[in-house]
Amino acid sequence: MRIVVNGIIAGLDDANYIKKVIDLGKKEKFEIGYYNLIEEIERTGNKKLDMLLGTTNYLFEVIREREYRKIGFELERDRCENAIVRIPSTIEWNRINVKLKDHKEIRDFIRPDLIVTLIDAEWLIRERFEKPGKENKFLRRIKEQKHTIREILSWMNEEVSMGEDLAEFLGIRHYVIPTGQDCKSLYKLLKYRNVPSFYVSYSMTHGDAEARKEIDQVTQRLSKYGLVLDPQAIEIGFNYDTVEDKEATYAYTVHRDLHWFVGKVDAVVAVHPYAKNPPLSTGMMDELGHARDYLKKRYMIFPPEIQSPFTTDSYIEKGHIFSNAEEFFICLEAEGFKPLEK
Repeated sequence: MRIVVNGIIAGLDDANYIKKVIDLGKKEKFEIGYYNLIEEIERTGNKKLDMLLGTTNYLFEVIREREYRKIGFELERDRCENAIVRIPSTIEWNRINVKLKDHKEIRDFIRPDLIVTLIDAEWLIRERFEKPGKENKFLRRIKEQKHTIREILSWMNEEVSMGEDLAEFLGIRHYVIPTGQDCKSLYKLLKYRNVPSFYVSYSMTHGDAEARKEIDQVTQRLSKYGLVLDPQAIEIGFNYDTVEDKEATYAYTVHRDLHWFVGKVDAVVAVHPYAKNPPLSTGMMDELGHARDYLKKRYMIFPPEIQSPFTTDSYIEKGHIFSNAEEFFICLEAEGFKPLEK
């Protein structure tokens, strides 16, 4: 599989995440090619990103076209079927979000099978803006601009939106994956075709230790069947400079879970392992409601014998509510889902 990976190019620990994916491939003797558009541009033309952003949009576009064709040539020359091509879809520069609309070059020369946008918690990204590590003029400019939480969230949203547009243009799938997830998430998408995808929904606000242990066990077991998006892989921040930052964080958290996660997977699996006095989880019910509207498969592990008709007849498909995890996995396999590996 060839995967184009986009995501903001400052403050995101993408290099480390992708390295773990490639190292896992080496360990399993599964070769993965890797190309980074900006690194290739800087290496070939000996011009750093800040210099290119200071030129005309036309010149920067021509240089990008050249590199896409070069990467495409190397992919074909090396007969590289499994590769990650890391690109930015947008770049924040002088308070302008510059869009890199390279759809045709990507279609003609990279020919990806999938688009993946990497994201991370907004507060972690801002911390990395302040401590960029190996500094260059571009990263220094990012640090100097002191982006607010709201601006960082907006930049992430632009990357996701551009990833969606590219996937729609190419007629392929698009996923949004937090770098806080295990690197096996991206690795599975490279190694297998048509990987089933699941979103695990559960109460994040309320949950005792025993319940969380059961939720984690279900999530770990489910991961053998495909890509699993887990909301706890991205940790919401709680220290805000302004009310506006708090409002933006809350809004994007809801938007991310409902649209970037629930809206893109094949199925939502709700795990609410409370036999007595189950706590209300408004988030879980909202996610199931959106899954229904998106026409996604919906499953629920919910042990109480007496259940609401709104749950069994509205939120969950008939025959898809289970008293324990074992019943759920029996049903999952009966419906054709199988572990990716024995």
